[in-house]
Amino acid sequence: MDLFLIRHAKAVEKDAPLDDGHRPLTPRGRRDARELGELLRDAGVKLDALITSPLVRAVETAELVAVGMKYHEALDVAPELGTGRHPQAVVEEVLMPRAGLDAVALVGHEPQLGTLATALLSGPVVMFGKATALRLVWQVIDSPAEFKWVLRPGMKRPSKDLKDAG
Repeated sequence: MDLFLIRHAKAVEKDAPLDDGHRPLTPRGRRDARELGELLRDAGVKLDALITSPLVRAVETAELVAVGMKYHEALDVAPELGTGRHPQAVVEEVLMPRAGLDAVALVGHEPQLGTLATALLSGPVVMFGKATALRLVWQVIDSPAEFKWVLRPGMKRPSKDLKDAG
């Protein structure tokens, strides 16, 4: 399975008079999310499923990535991608039921996505910048995932250097 881990784009600050789960994207975040979708489309990415955290900033990011990619299927919302959830729950409750799909994207938050990537890669600690997509190939069976590339707004093409994720 091609697995795309996407961190939400820039949201309004935490000190805004909103509950954390209701913080929307900033105008820059909206532009970056759509651009990321366009970059993924230009990289030839075709998804079977686009799954997002239920938090507003992640849902908005997923919607704009879908627009940029010209992805016309419904988004799936998975509570397991919300903040503070354990990566094992993501594997067991979100990824394993979709193990037969070719390409799945998860839109979520740090540090959870980085922890998930680190666990799947069985290797280097991964931390994501906002509006960043990391492509892994994961065979789902008890073997580590393989890092393929990272992509974020401003890049002309995917980078095979994991350091570009930050």
